[in-house]
Amino acid sequence: MRLKNTSATYGTVAKCFHWLMAVLIIGMFMLAYTMINIPTSDFRERLYSLHKATGLLLFGLVILRLFWRFINIGPKLPPSIPLWQRQFAKLNIIALYLLMLAMPLTGFLMSTLGHHAVSFYGMLTIAPLANNPLASQFFNKTHEILAYLLIFSVTLHVIGAFYHPVLQRMRVLSKNRITENNK
Repeated sequence: MRLKNTSATYGTVAKCFHWLMAVLIIGMFMLAYTMINIPTSDFRERLYSLHKATGLLLFGLVILRLFWRFINIGPKLPPSIPLWQRQFAKLNIIALYLLMLAMPLTGFLMSTLGHHAVSFYGMLTIAPLANNPLASQFFNKTHEILAYLLIFSVTLHVIGAFYHPVLQRMRVLSKNRITENNK
């Protein structure tokens, strides 16, 4: 088990950051979808509180993940992948990091400028910064738009992750089929 990255592969720490954050982000989308589609209740308020706390957790994790990324080398995509695809993948990774930073910030500002305290799982509570409904509404809309952009960017990331291995397997299978048919 290798903790640090190599030029060929990600280390255990980077993989743990990746998958932990992937699970949390998917969970956050499911949580958000649920909480905005159920009637006002104590349960709904608990979901909002959980969403806010997990947003703070994700913000901390992305900061740690960026730090880890900067002190480690990163594996390079193979040269067999066209240059435009490697550049597009790099841009998408940058977009993912920017969105992972912006989502919790806009959520925090939406809440705290809407005169709502933000609790970190009941261990720490951040008092509201102001009661500014207009600013809160701006960050609410921004948070919503960024959520759709994050979904789009994650979808591109998943497609890219599966595109080449699946395409390679299909090519190998079709070559094997051709070879067997010519026997």
